[in-house]
Amino acid sequence: MGVQVSLWEFHHICPLALDDATLRGMARDSYENKRPRHSRTREAAVEYVMPADADVLQAPGVYHVTVTDRGRLVLPAEVRERLKIHDGDKVSLTVEEDGAVTLQTRAVAMRRLRGMFKHLAKPGRLASDELIAERRREARKEDREFRDWVAYRRKLKR
Repeated sequence: MGVQVSLWEFHHICPLALDDATLRGMARDSYENKRPRHSRTREAAVEYVMPADADVLQAPGVYHVTVTDRGRLVLPAEVRERLKIHDGDKVSLTVEEDGAVTLQTRAVAMRRLRGMFKHLAKPGRLASDELIAERRREARKEDREFRDWVAYRRKLKR
């Protein structure tokens, strides 16, 4: 019964024990160098074919929806949960000049509107306080005008 020895135990047979220069020489010897060919043909663009499992290649945050025959879009459940959209909720759909479509919930649309007019607000003053003060001034003016009218009518009766 003889002792079996693996070939990898011998240093001169194992390719991993060789230095880089020796490996490059082995690679050069095993492949012949070809001269570059000059071709008269032109390169053509490779045609892109969508893989059958295209849904797997979906980027995070990008959702693909299909438009039905009546123009309806069904939002994926993940989107509805993330945006807290429930049955019957109203959403805002904006079409930009470049063709981009933006879908916003009511809360987001209101927040953007407030942001658009934020520069008009005076620091330290609330618009509601100004409206109340203005309404009180108008009410006092109306009361004065009514009292003057009543006084005028009394003079006419005498």
